[in-house]
Amino acid sequence: MPTQEEKIYWYAVRTFYCKEESVAKHLKENGVEYFIPSIYKEDILPSGKKTRKLVPAIHNLLFIKKTKDEEDIKKVIESCPTMVSVIQNKSTHSYYNIPDSQMTELRAICDPNYKNTIYVDSTFAEARKGDRVTITRGTFKGLEGKLTRYKGRSYVIITIANLGVMLHIPKWYCKKIEEPTE
Repeated sequence: MPTQEEKIYWYAVRTFYCKEESVAKHLKENGVEYFIPSIYKEDILPSGKKTRKLVPAIHNLLFIKKTKDEEDIKKVIESCPTMVSVIQNKSTHSYYNIPDSQMTELRAICDPNYKNTIYVDSTFAEARKGDRVTITRGTFKGLEGKLTRYKGRSYVIITIANLGVMLHIPKWYCKKIEEPTE
């Protein structure tokens, strides 16, 4: 079993003025792995031809993998030509660590080819009423989240950092997680 020091973590980073792609370029140039939740956007050109482009699903948010010492990552972030802010733990004021297992799930549910995803602010996601469930069938089998109704459809909400991801999942693909009784 890996020790606390050996575990892999990610940081959530806020950008400003939709500059997540320029921040990503800076991170890449400095050898820092990153992830931007993306979706496909379809446009129709004046000629009538349809185009499909991969764009950020949520502007001003990206995730960076802690592949270096935190001080080294701070130096890379401070040298960024675009203003950024790393989401911090409110009590310790250190960078908020997102375990690699949660990021693996996030990367899976943020597949731009899955069209039944809605990206929302974590405040909106957490305010939704619903039961904790495990997805028992389909592509996302094994993921846990909150089953809720939104615009007449069932969604499982998964929240990480400031991002809420709502996946349209039929409710019969979910099993309620029973709360332990004391």
